[in-house]
Amino acid sequence: GGCCGKPGDGHVAPEEVGFKAEGPVKDRGCTDILWVPIFIAAQVIFIIVTIAGMADGDPSKLYRPRDYRGAYCGVEENWNGGPNTLNMAKQSYTMNVTATVDVIMQQLVCSSAARKALIEGDGAVAPLITDAAAQQEYLCDCCLEPCDRCPGSLEVGGDLSDPASVSSVIGAKMSDLTNPDAGADLFKPSGANGNRFSATAFWQEATKYF
Repeated sequence: GGCCGKPGDGHVAPEEVGFKAEGPVKDRGCTDILWVPIFIAAQVIFIIVTIAGMADGDPSKLYRPRDYRGAYCGVEENWNGGPNTLNMAKQSYTMNVTATVDVIMQQLVCSSAARKALIEGDGAVAPLITDAAAQQEYLCDCCLEPCDRCPGSLEVGGDLSDPASVSSVIGAKMSDLTNPDAGADLFKPSGANGNRFSATAFWQEATKYF
């Protein structure tokens, strides 16, 4: 801004300030003409990238909700081969039972007691799984034998070698989750699920899909 007004009324007239009235240089122009085409080219590239993104991507993913695994709600193709959620456009906030009892289920199904009942038998009783391919799939899913789907042994909180251990350990863990009166025991280190609800376990779950 500057000062303006009529000469003689206490204001400064343009001719009284000399060259500053019109700026330090009278004949001003673009001194960086080389950067004009570069700037235009950058804008063109930006438009091209935007069009390509619109054509190959899904702009709706910018505002669609995502579930706990990072999958978008209401889209047919999710990242990393995720599920088809085309008919699941809304997000709900509920307790994820699968994620909550997943480790407990693995400890039960992949225990020595379950392995004996499912694929080995005890001599008097035949194994429940008799197909060789199904037995191998079970061993692979439980990481009891090396396979391409198993990066290492499962961390499930220890092996259960007999039916009595299965009943006591799994029963105590499920009781903590299903009994409202035992809710406080979830956060006790000495509780049946103490290792699952520790500060370290919470952080691991929070960063699991990052």
